[in-house]
Amino acid sequence: MTAADLLLVVMVIGLTAYALLGGADFGGGVWDLLARGPHARDQRRLISASIGPVWEANHVWLVFIVVALFSGFPPAYGLVGSSLEIPLAAALVGIVLRGAAYVYRAYGAGAAGPDHWWGHVFAVSSVITPFALGVTGAALASGQVSPDDPLEPLRSTFGIGCGLFAVAATAFLAAVYLCRDAAASPATEHLVEDFRRRAAGGAVACGLLALVLLPLFWDQAPEVAHRFGERSVPLVALSAVGGVGTLIALARGQFVVARLAAGLAVGGVLWGWAIAQYPDLVVGQVTVDAAAAPTTNIHAMLYAVAGGLVIVLPPMIVLYRLFTRPEPVD
Repeated sequence: MTAADLLLVVMVIGLTAYALLGGADFGGGVWDLLARGPHARDQRRLISASIGPVWEANHVWLVFIVVALFSGFPPAYGLVGSSLEIPLAAALVGIVLRGAAYVYRAYGAGAAGPDHWWGHVFAVSSVITPFALGVTGAALASGQVSPDDPLEPLRSTFGIGCGLFAVAATAFLAAVYLCRDAAASPATEHLVEDFRRRAAGGAVACGLLALVLLPLFWDQAPEVAHRFGERSVPLVALSAVGGVGTLIALARGQFVVARLAAGLAVGGVLWGWAIAQYPDLVVGQVTVDAAAAPTTNIHAMLYAVAGGLVIVLPPMIVLYRLFTRPEPVD
């Protein structure tokens, strides 16, 4: 394994962390948008409380991926930045609007709380970002990346499908995570069944979208699809086991097990795509070896990553431990 390959593996690990942690936060916004019925206000309050003070920390992983791409694979960074500016700008706008709306809703909405119009901005923005990132991933896999036509990824049925799949996957994760949060307090136990149904719906949506995407995958990204069939079938099987295991664990009330299984389901798909994409960063245009910076630069980046993890991980773990504990009920 070369230094460039190792950096790429580390980047995929960071992407996985962002998908499982930040993705669940975006999924919470999806359910905030879709909250209906007599429990809608309680659902929105639980979503807001579950995201909590640590939600913004999840973007550390996205920042790391961007910095690693810029430092380790400059030509790929330049091509992606100049060709996918529209979906990437949409993702960035969603992140910024979502953060601003979350703060304004929490501290400026007063008694209106989660039902304030800032809450709707937060919810819509939470859908925009995973959709845009899904479109970006599809463009990298299909090679539909051209500085002359930045709208091309948004006209692709494969890209639109991948965007919808990303939204469904984040919604599935969030519903599973929220089941455990709802069960943690007698004041929110009545919401467990609501989010259990939403988790099942998210799983079904992901399955149906996967079936729709399969022929599009072979049609619009044949090179990656061929590698996917050769390399990634075990990971797809692992993902399917995780999805089924999640639903079984939820039915049994084993919410921690359900969280782990849901992470396996989403992570299996993500790693299956990453392995099939290799050695291309942008299919047909940029490979890992062609885009890699000098080895000394990549070594420096890897040392910086290792040092950064020593600094960043302990406080993040403490934050999660502090703010994911159930609050005492009077």
